[in-house]
Amino acid sequence: MLTTLIAAAAMLLTLALPTFPDGLSLPILAFLAMVGLAGVGGALRSHAARVQLVFFLPWAAALLIALFVALLRGNPLVQALEDALPYLLFVLGITAGRGASRPKVILGSILAVALIDAAVSLWRMPSFDLRVVRSTYTSYKVIAGHLLVGITIAALLRLLTPATRRLRRGLLAAALALLVLAVIATVSRGMMLGLAIGLVAALYLRRPVRGLSLSLFALMVGAVFAGTFGELGEEYLRLGSSSTVDGRVREINTCLEEFLATPGLGRGLGAEIVVDGFYVSYVHNLVAYHLWKFGMVGSGLLTIPFVPLVRAALRSPALIRPTIVGGALSVGLYLVTAASYKSYFLVPMVGLAVGAILTLASRRPGAASAPGR
Repeated sequence: MLTTLIAAAAMLLTLALPTFPDGLSLPILAFLAMVGLAGVGGALRSHAARVQLVFFLPWAAALLIALFVALLRGNPLVQALEDALPYLLFVLGITAGRGASRPKVILGSILAVALIDAAVSLWRMPSFDLRVVRSTYTSYKVIAGHLLVGITIAALLRLLTPATRRLRRGLLAAALALLVLAVIATVSRGMMLGLAIGLVAALYLRRPVRGLSLSLFALMVGAVFAGTFGELGEEYLRLGSSSTVDGRVREINTCLEEFLATPGLGRGLGAEIVVDGFYVSYVHNLVAYHLWKFGMVGSGLLTIPFVPLVRAALRSPALIRPTIVGGALSVGLYLVTAASYKSYFLVPMVGLAVGAILTLASRRPGAASAPGR
């Protein structure tokens, strides 16, 4: 229970943490320490957590190789350690989630954080005219992507709530509505695309015929009203504006040029590139980032632990499997198109959510036995 309480407290502490920190403050150090304690506690308590930890050993190899390359190239050591931190935080998070005795408490704490941040972002908006106002103008934190994590958790908990508990199911439905509204208010194309694809995937897996029928119907409606949707997209989603897209294309192209110069091992942790006259240590594309810093060898090692994670998700009970897969696609797609994979508070949050959901799924009737158990 102690691991669960520490992990939940760490998640609640994120409400007081800055989105873009300027150095290490006492709250940030406390948060990192709590994540570390929860991860160690989960590993000590649970065999499944220790097995999960073994699955991530390829990450240790990838990080050591990338750090060795960084030392050879003379990359800034502080930046190299900062680049390595998200991987450690994710492993600690998923280990804590897998070792939690009360995974629903952890999921509830993450959902509470997402709901509070969503409500604050909507409250701070001077108006709801999305043509000129976005919630991210006054609440930077919601762009991290944890609203999508909250949507997945709310949908999952609602499925696991008995039909007789109408009040709880109603509250979870209201939470879903609030989170979806907050995602729309961000006017983030990547976030809304991730939400849409996750929803379609979950619907298709739950009821393939209905999911396919609705998808075809949506395509037909989109074709018939293409002009209208195009105008709405230009007005609300900035589809006619190429400034943001052009900037990200330039940074990704520069990143890939660096990768092509050293495709095997990459440029190493701490590597930086110059984009539009500024030195940057990351790009808004997860794939390009890893090819640039880890090369083909390191990127291949980093993908290995996701194989057992995907297998565990596909072996989860039929009731919650579509939601798990849809949520993973939703969050994963957004992380690929954004820079949130570097967020010091989102990465352990995602790890905790993944670990807690897999723990919850393994205890449900009809779940296949977890690997190594």
